[in-house]
Amino acid sequence: MIKAQFLLLSSIAKTRLDEVYPNVFITLRIALSCPETVASVERSFSKLELIKTFNRSHMTDSRLSSLTMLSVEASCVRSLDLVDVIKAFACQKTRSKPF
Repeated sequence: MIKAQFLLLSSIAKTRLDEVYPNVFITLRIALSCPETVASVERSFSKLELIKTFNRSHMTDSRLSSLTMLSVEASCVRSLDLVDVIKAFACQKTRSKPF
C-alpha cells in the first residue's frame, strides 16, 4: 500500500499535477509520513509491564520510569561509551543525604 502511495505521489510531483490536485498531493504526503503501525508504543507498554511485574514492590516510581526509558531506548543505550558515562557521573557533585 505504501509503495503504491509513494509511486502515485512521485508521479504527481513529476508531472506537476500537484498544482492541479493540491489536496490529493497534501493527503498523500500526510499518509506517507504517518507510521503504519504503533509497534513502538506497544513495545514501550509491554516493556513497562515486564519491568513493573518483576520489580513492582522493590522500587520507586522514579527508578521505574528511568528503567523503562533505558529499556525502550535500548539501541541508543548500547551505543553509549560507558567510560564516558562513568566519568561524567563521577564529576557531578555528591548528592547523598547527610545523616
